[in-house]
Amino acid sequence: MSDIRSLIGREADIPRVVRAIRICAEEIDVSAAGGYHITCSDESEWESAELFDRLFAQQVLPRLKMDRAAVFRTMNLGGRYETGAIHIAEEHFATFASRQSAKVMVVKVNSHVGLIRREGRFLYGTLKRYGNDSACCGALVSLNSGSDLQAVAELAEQFSADGHDRLSELQDEELISPDYRALLTAVVNARLQADRVLEDIRTKMPESPTVFLIIPCVTINRNEPDNELVVGEYGVDATGSELNVKYHGLGSNPLEYRIEIDRGLLKITDDQYA
Repeated sequence: MSDIRSLIGREADIPRVVRAIRICAEEIDVSAAGGYHITCSDESEWESAELFDRLFAQQVLPRLKMDRAAVFRTMNLGGRYETGAIHIAEEHFATFASRQSAKVMVVKVNSHVGLIRREGRFLYGTLKRYGNDSACCGALVSLNSGSDLQAVAELAEQFSADGHDRLSELQDEELISPDYRALLTAVVNARLQADRVLEDIRTKMPESPTVFLIIPCVTINRNEPDNELVVGEYGVDATGSELNVKYHGLGSNPLEYRIEIDRGLLKITDDQYA
């Protein structure tokens, strides 16, 4: 797992992130693999989806048809995990080979944030889209502005998980700089959606013995090749009668995040993952 863990909290190009995920999956000694990708509906996420397909799915997953592999997909506003989806995805990849031993199920959870650089400043939450400044991720920006969209209401509920009012903290300019509000909202969202996948896994044992690898990430959408920040890594061993869960990465408390820009690239740490 060292390759992916070395990227936690550090902005890197997407191919490097996906290759690290693939190496982690390949290091797990099982005979089969499955894949599930959760993204926002925003068209700016095409790079993340395309690279995960080309550098992970086509290299690792079984062929679906016409000699092509494919991941199970969820696309919706804000990249929200849909309850029950992991069980359907896992069942799809419960092949004959996986039933004889075990499989690894890679779940890549993507939140995203736009970035433009203007007069030496890094402006998160905005993307130059079709020649205009545009909110990105629009759903997460709407979350912070109090939209009444149903998707935003669902996100708001998730942001209060464990009785922690993360939205109030993100919206308080004395606690968090507006320059980083959209960025940290995306980081929190990625972690919370990964937590929801884990919670769902706990409700039902898989169809065939499975090691789940859950990787929450934030795509940095730019007017150049996108980058990605790995938020953390869950390893869930469901090959026996009980789940064995381990997590390495950032927490979901926005007040604990520490931000640095190192040679133009983002670095985030907190007390959980310094």
